Amino acid sequence: MIEILGIKVTYESLVFLALFLGSEVIGASKLKDNSVVQLILSGINALKPLRREDDQINRVKDVFK
Repeated sequence: MIEILGIKVTYESLVFLALFLGSEVIGASKLKDNSVVQLILSGINALKPLRREDDQINRVKDVFK
């Protein structure tokens, strides 16, 4: 855990925040055309079926429709 301005934050949440900000920067810029970024994005998309968070979000959205 790290403390920033009196707020305790875990390293895991900092990593997720950095990944989120990085994905927003890549999506809003011309970095999408970079072959290294494409390789990383294809690896992330390959791991997507293993993630369960999207299923939970979709179930909650369906309940509130």
